[in-house]
Amino acid sequence: MKARTLAAALCLGVVASLGLATAALGHPLGNYTVNRAVAVTLSHDGIGVRYVVDMAEIPAFATLQAIDSDGNGNPEPLEERAWADATCETAVAALVMAVDGRRLSVASAGDPALTFPAGAGGLETLRLVCPLEAQWTPVAGEHAIDVLDRTDDGHVGWREVTIAAEGWMLSSTVPAVSPSGQLTAYPTDPLAPPPDIRSGMATFRVADASGAPAAAGAAAAGRRFMSEDPLAALIAGNLTLPVALVALLIAGGLGAVHALSPGHGKTLVAAYLLGSGGTLRQAAGLGITVAITHTLGVFALGAATLAAGELFVPERVVVWLSVASGALVALLGIGLVWRGLRAAHGRTRDDHGHQPTHEHPHPHLHPHEHAGRPSSALRLRSILALGLAGGMVPSASALIVLLAAVSTGRLLFGIGLIVAFGVGMAVVLAGLAAATTMARRAIVAPRGIASWPLARTVTRLLPVASGILVLIIGGVVTLAALGRIG
Repeated sequence: MKARTLAAALCLGVVASLGLATAALGHPLGNYTVNRAVAVTLSHDGIGVRYVVDMAEIPAFATLQAIDSDGNGNPEPLEERAWADATCETAVAALVMAVDGRRLSVASAGDPALTFPAGAGGLETLRLVCPLEAQWTPVAGEHAIDVLDRTDDGHVGWREVTIAAEGWMLSSTVPAVSPSGQLTAYPTDPLAPPPDIRSGMATFRVADASGAPAAAGAAAAGRRFMSEDPLAALIAGNLTLPVALVALLIAGGLGAVHALSPGHGKTLVAAYLLGSGGTLRQAAGLGITVAITHTLGVFALGAATLAAGELFVPERVVVWLSVASGALVALLGIGLVWRGLRAAHGRTRDDHGHQPTHEHPHPHLHPHEHAGRPSSALRLRSILALGLAGGMVPSASALIVLLAAVSTGRLLFGIGLIVAFGVGMAVVLAGLAAATTMARRAIVAPRGIASWPLARTVTRLLPVASGILVLIIGGVVTLAALGRIG
């Protein structure tokens, strides 16, 4: 499998060199996440621990390559058991538990359970349950327990610790019942960030070691609810020419919907083009740049995921790309404000009778390019930078399609879906840019709105106001991305 993986990565790199953000996610928390839960249960039999790992599609894809140690493309039970045992041993080493200040010895309490629930696009997710126990003999009286999970794999995701007691009085800093059903049923509030709880403390009273109540069963390790990703779903099923053509059209439509989703820069595009006076040709260039940048970004991130396996954390790259995108937008806003102020200053000088330093052999009837507007070359570079900022953060859905295409042997079809998705984005953003450009032309026409006395001042301030809006958007995007770096 490793040889096939490297070949696929090389193929992706070649395609990318030749020039070949968000639909519904398959995993409730996103396709990049690795989620962990530590469930501690106190009883007369001692201290039981269930350590649960839930990997979404992208990290599970990389992990399956690591599980397949002989590289034959089919992980076998012995390979799965070896990986599960090693992962549970790592969890044991990272888990710190102490009662009354004395550290406890944690060990395995049975065979780990490794399953691969179905995910988006025909890919698999991964769920591992490690049954553990801490060596401690209950003694009558009041005690305190501390739990700390030191695991840090660099992935974002849900982290929780729960502490429960069977028949004893308990006061705890963490819940007794898992809010996610031990990573099987995540809360669906899109505004609530996933918890990052890695430690907990509780005090409890052991009344009597005899007559203990029957142990309550641990939470069922049922399959979680999976919402199918509409883009990733296109890669599965029987593939015929009519089906492929319809799938490509749907992918283009999903790309258009993705471009219309909140936070994808529509306000930015409108504000920038209103302030900088772009042309229809540059509006088309914006759309093309977004499509190419997004497509190449997906290919590059997919190739890195395939080649680097478990050593690569793609969501960290996405976060830093988001930081770079926001910073680039902020720089464009600063440039737009600067040029707007210069233009306003130049018009003010002309209104007071100051002549330009150069001479024209013909009457000065055309708009003053030197003070009021940037050169075409500068505007072109800005439009390309705007397109780069809009497309440099790859969509998780498109990455899922690429990985599913590699795993199912439909690489060319997957590439076609990703390209169609990018084209759909480009059409919407280019259309918006063109509409904004034509609206600006109508405003500044000789008999347009800008010719009205009251509107002249507003029109003069429009480039500066647009630049300020672009700067604010870039700043918000950058700060939000920086807040996700941990």
